[in-house]
Amino acid sequence: MTASEASTEARSTGSTLGPAFTGGSGPWLYAEDGTAWFDGTAGSGAATLGHQHPDVIAAVTAQAGRLAHTGCKLGSDVRRRMIGRIGALSPYTEPAVLPTTTGAEAVESALKIARAATGHRAVVGFRYGFHGKTAGALGLTWRAEFKTYSGFGDDDGRAPVVIAELPDPREPGPDDAALFADGLSAALDAADRRGGTAAVLLEPVQVTEGVLDVAPELLDEIARQAHSRGALLILDEIYTGLGRAGRLFTAELMTRKPDLTLLGKTLGNGFPVGAVVGERAVVDALPPGVQTSTFSGNPVSCAAAEAVLDVVVREDLPGRARQLGKRLRADLDALAARYSWMRAVRTTGALAAFDCVRDGRPDPELARAVTGGALRGRLLLFGGGPEGASVKIVPPALLDDDGYRFLIGALGTAVAEAARNGGLI
Repeated sequence: MTASEASTEARSTGSTLGPAFTGGSGPWLYAEDGTAWFDGTAGSGAATLGHQHPDVIAAVTAQAGRLAHTGCKLGSDVRRRMIGRIGALSPYTEPAVLPTTTGAEAVESALKIARAATGHRAVVGFRYGFHGKTAGALGLTWRAEFKTYSGFGDDDGRAPVVIAELPDPREPGPDDAALFADGLSAALDAADRRGGTAAVLLEPVQVTEGVLDVAPELLDEIARQAHSRGALLILDEIYTGLGRAGRLFTAELMTRKPDLTLLGKTLGNGFPVGAVVGERAVVDALPPGVQTSTFSGNPVSCAAAEAVLDVVVREDLPGRARQLGKRLRADLDALAARYSWMRAVRTTGALAAFDCVRDGRPDPELARAVTGGALRGRLLLFGGGPEGASVKIVPPALLDDDGYRFLIGALGTAVAEAARNGGLI
């Protein structure tokens, strides 16, 4: 890579982890010099089946040779099949599927559906939530009918959002459920005063901010309170859906189904595709033509998704993720027993994290030492968490024994190195 090539990309896309990669297979990525690197990020959570899964690549290659693009207003056989397959797997009785290109687009589409279905405007979200980085392009779109359900059109150009707090699963307390119910009610009161509550939106596991699991009883309480206000419950399962969290859909754990479920990441296993899924009576609250984008339902991405869904069912991906999570939990607990500064080990399916704590306080520098040591051992990991002191382990869920042994060995080496260099042993 030349100096000009290295400096051309905008800095806003963030720093690059590791070298430039030229190939991949399963959990491995290969650099230009031929070295193999274990991807403990699974391509930001998308490569749940592993990189270059042969079924997905075969489907994409075949589809690209037949039909690569139609535009959003022209159909295709593969788009029809993918939509039907998602609906059949979903927890809904009469499902409708709105295809999108990205997860963030699915979020914005779902909020528009909620405003159309309820006639309300405000949205309740949660501390530590992450739902994408789009800034509301409709604020700059001229045609008024496209803005009707976007929340734009106010004098200040912003849709009202109220943030509630979830109990922190790392520090559970005996009164968490009662305090949460009261806080959510207050947040809904505030949203009702700002145009009525259209939706309550959350991730069942807040992965980006450190794999923070939301207990099923709290999800049921959120559904109960949302429905009591005439609002929709939207579960953002872009990261967790289709097996990654040890279940196809979090609705399996709930007494009340979410009104809308958002899918992405695993759905394309590296190809850009997402979806909003719900009962037809809800999803079709949006009039025809209000939610389209050029590449939604793209035939190549739909072919990838169709192949992914076949693998998810055939390989029992939820079961594989649960098994991997149990194995990770046991080995991380054993590591934490040796290094007392590793705290709050947590796993949900093929999602894992722990916090780095020194003198009773979260230590982001120590977390960076762990991820830096992992990088030197050719193990790619992300840090993060609410305090910046978490280390996240998100490998492909279809992981063989050799790959798993490398992951745990390299992580153990990185943790030991961080302890030595930090004077913690």
